[in-house]
Amino acid sequence: MHEREFMIDANNPELEIYDNVDDMFAQTVCEDILEIPQEHIKKIECYNEAFKIYLTKTRTYFRDDWYVNLQRLDYVS
Repeated sequence: MHEREFMIDANNPELEIYDNVDDMFAQTVCEDILEIPQEHIKKIECYNEAFKIYLTKTRTYFRDDWYVNLQRLDYVS
């Protein structure tokens, strides 16, 4: 089954979190590190040490490299 919601653990050293998770940090991680195209991000919710990404409901990205890689990262659930 294909996921459309992903929880990102911001405590991972690869993300270099400095203070807390905010919208700007989450957006930067999505675009620059996870390489998620902006048009596929429906919403982002920020928490203390994590954030959740909601993707748009479309089937066009299920085979894209960024989507496949997103499912393989150990700090993404």
